Amino acid sequence: MAKQPDIIPIKIDHDKCTECRMCYVVCREINFNAVIIDTAETHLHEIDMDRCVYPRCTVCLMYCPADGSIVESETGKSLVPPPAEAWTEDKRWPRRA
Repeated sequence: MAKQPDIIPIKIDHDKCTECRMCYVVCREINFNAVIIDTAETHLHEIDMDRCVYPRCTVCLMYCPADGSIVESETGKSLVPPPAEAWTEDKRWPRRA
């Protein structure tokens, strides 16, 4: 599958990842199957950029519990939002009725 120009390459930072595999589970649930389990002895999971459509899909980021574990490949910028308890009232998204 050819890479589309608006897709930003991402990867898993295994130094910060807890290996809970929530990204793997939710990606399979929505049938993208972009998170794969490496066949090497360590069985780490990786992101298959031939299937990943980030930033059009962010489901793996929403379920990841480990801040900094999913990053932009080129910059290393963390894409996982901080846990809810880290937010303060002035940093919340405006709520609209």
